[in-house]
Amino acid sequence: MTGTGLRSAALSSAGILLPVALSVAVNQVLNAGVWSRPWIVVTVVLAFAGWYVTRLITRVSTSAAGDLTQVKGRLAGLVVDFWNTEIAKRSLGDPPIPIPWHLTQRTKLMDHPHLITEGELSFTGRSDDIAELATRFRRLPRRRLVITGGAGTGKTTLAVQLLVQLIDTREPAEPVPMLVPVADWDTELYPRLHDWIAERLRNDYLAPKMPEQGRDAAEILASGGHILAILDGLDELPELARAKVITQLGRTLAPRDQVIITSRTGEYSDALVNARRAVRAAAVIAPKALIPDVVGDYLATCLPPHPPQPWSTLLRALRTGATPALAAVSSTALGLWLIRTVYIDQDRDPTPLFTVYRDDVPALRAHLMDNLIEALLIAHRLSGTTRRKIPRTWDAGRIRRWLVQLATYAAERGTPDFAWWQINQPRQGGLRVPPQWVVSLAVVLVYALPVAAAAALAGSPILGLVAGFGFAFGKSIDTPEPPELRRLQIWRRLATTLRENSGRIAPVFLTMCLPLAVGVTAIQGVGAGIFSAVASTLTLWVGLALQEKSPSKDSGQAPEDRLPQFTNALTPLSTWKINRSLVGLQLMGALVFGAVLAISSDWVISYFPGPRDIWSDIGLGLIVGCSAGLIQQSQHVWLTSRITFIFLAVSGDLPVRTMRFFDEMHQLGLLRAVGPFYQLRHAELHDHFTAVADRNQLPSSGVAL
Repeated sequence: MTGTGLRSAALSSAGILLPVALSVAVNQVLNAGVWSRPWIVVTVVLAFAGWYVTRLITRVSTSAAGDLTQVKGRLAGLVVDFWNTEIAKRSLGDPPIPIPWHLTQRTKLMDHPHLITEGELSFTGRSDDIAELATRFRRLPRRRLVITGGAGTGKTTLAVQLLVQLIDTREPAEPVPMLVPVADWDTELYPRLHDWIAERLRNDYLAPKMPEQGRDAAEILASGGHILAILDGLDELPELARAKVITQLGRTLAPRDQVIITSRTGEYSDALVNARRAVRAAAVIAPKALIPDVVGDYLATCLPPHPPQPWSTLLRALRTGATPALAAVSSTALGLWLIRTVYIDQDRDPTPLFTVYRDDVPALRAHLMDNLIEALLIAHRLSGTTRRKIPRTWDAGRIRRWLVQLATYAAERGTPDFAWWQINQPRQGGLRVPPQWVVSLAVVLVYALPVAAAAALAGSPILGLVAGFGFAFGKSIDTPEPPELRRLQIWRRLATTLRENSGRIAPVFLTMCLPLAVGVTAIQGVGAGIFSAVASTLTLWVGLALQEKSPSKDSGQAPEDRLPQFTNALTPLSTWKINRSLVGLQLMGALVFGAVLAISSDWVISYFPGPRDIWSDIGLGLIVGCSAGLIQQSQHVWLTSRITFIFLAVSGDLPVRTMRFFDEMHQLGLLRAVGPFYQLRHAELHDHFTAVADRNQLPSSGVAL
């Protein structure tokens, strides 16, 4: 067994044995070692709760301290691992599309040439020779670059290729490239680029906070010029917001800060006009259209050495200019990838490309996008290398409908991003999710029924129903908030809470715990009173720790040569699992709370109505315990999303297994993950799906498991 395995086994054993040992000791003192049924039940509950908590702890990687070079190396490894996986999913290589790049001819988009480079201002290369482009980027004194171009020209692809190449050839002193969607930058909330990048480091790569220090690892890296920010999709912001981003970059970028920006050319030009300045010392490049000869050579490379006759005819027609629509569509990276995916990878007859769609560019582009889902599904089911197969009920028609709904939802929010916790509003028209009050009612039932059941055990079902429905309705109308994204870090939460809430615990102890201890002492004796005081205080402490949202920062300076390591990259699926784990943690906390209260009620039984037996005691404890566990906001968001997904499935807007659907579409290459958010793979694909919705071409669909 490895050291990690031994440590996990030791923690699990301790989590079970310590509560049992404590229960045995207390039982020996209070009951002379005679075991009653209530005491046995409480001991089992405490043992199970201890095991579950230690199991959660062992699943959380502890942050080891390291110097700045080690921390940057660890972060670089996480970033490059994530994007290498994305490159494979997006089929960006083997072979890469040879997009030629050159310095823009629109000189108004750039700063003074002598600020960009010391010698002759030039920047040329091809995306199939990314090493040369990375070398040219490194030759820029400030290393600032803006990648412009039209829709589907490969701007983001080039940024990802540069990111991976720069990390693969990175020197220890160089910054770590990190791609983030600039549309998420709220310049009002984070006026400085460094503050926003630090927050993305915390969220996307779980940069460990250092509440005992004045600055955390993310802040040190972002403010110290150790991060190369790749700001993707400036054109996805509203017009005025684009100008604010350019303005804030000019105000906050230090001479040592490196940056890469991607944007459509027109939107970038408008942003500079509104901001009245160019990005300081940034070279601006643009793609050249792929000429038919280059396209023909690329397609020939993807085909067998001796292609079938229809392909030979197509290549000849392409080179001679006899297929104007095909030449236009294949002049961009997206169009060429669609042709390869839909026709070459599926071994389809390409005759329609130079007959049916010979002269109609929009029809050819729509035809390729309409057949993309089916092509990717076939490739997925034939690959035999995937970890699991997409359910047969998820056919191309249903997947297309679900993706159209997601694209429409994102468009209505004015952003290409969507997250699982944001899909909480019903759609309008036709067979759709019931009104929001139905979802709220379901949340109320989930909250109230356990409390009512516990109250029934205690002999007070009416009181339980009233209390349960009361606080459940209050929680159901809360404004949804982003869920908990931090790691569990149970011990740190407990320690932080003890330090930060000691002032709050003292008066609560004097007003609640101490009177309870006095009452128990008067009825059961000094030993029972002391145990009641300790148990109620510890329960209060743990309850506060589980509700903590974000630790505050103390004064002091964090040493920049010793920082906690990063743990792992954050993904949409991991945020879902984090919050699902928090549900279990909160419920286990509720059981512990209820168990302690059950013991206390044995000593002050005269104060509570109902039958005096084991179920009465446990039921009374669970009333308060379940309430404390279920009222957590993070669980409320997760629970609301889970119930909403069920109603969305009933209406046909999404499948029942929604998170699996998101993950499968990501594996398929139709969705891309950016931190905890999803996007359609291409903006042009997003526009295509929203146009389908506008034309009311959604195929009918029922519930799919």
